[in-house]
Amino acid sequence: MSDEQAMKEMMALLDDWKAPEPSPWFDGKMMARFREETQRPPESLFARLRDRWLFGNSNFMKPVMVGSLALLLVGVGGGYLEMTHLSAPAYPASISATVQDLQILDNNDQAIQGMSQLLDDDSPQG
Repeated sequence: MSDEQAMKEMMALLDDWKAPEPSPWFDGKMMARFREETQRPPESLFARLRDRWLFGNSNFMKPVMVGSLALLLVGVGGGYLEMTHLSAPAYPASISATVQDLQILDNNDQAIQGMSQLLDDDSPQG
């Protein structure tokens, strides 16, 4: 059976199909439900937000989702930067730069003195 033949048979079946008539009380029942809904007390804020989230148009949520994602990326990126690229200073912040330089020179002087003692010990004593 070809697709064209199957389509013709389906269309013939649809031509013979009759839609059922709605109940004569349909309009009255629908209006009664509308009245019940309008007389019902308003829902809480959270229930309305839940309903809007589940059943509403999602176009209003797109900017909210983009903003949330941007904040998440900034937070994660900042945390990563803090953990990997920023380190504690080598010297406490209370020591001035001049004192740090003098400490470096003193360490260098001690290293030079140690090297000269080693060289003096290697020389023949005569």
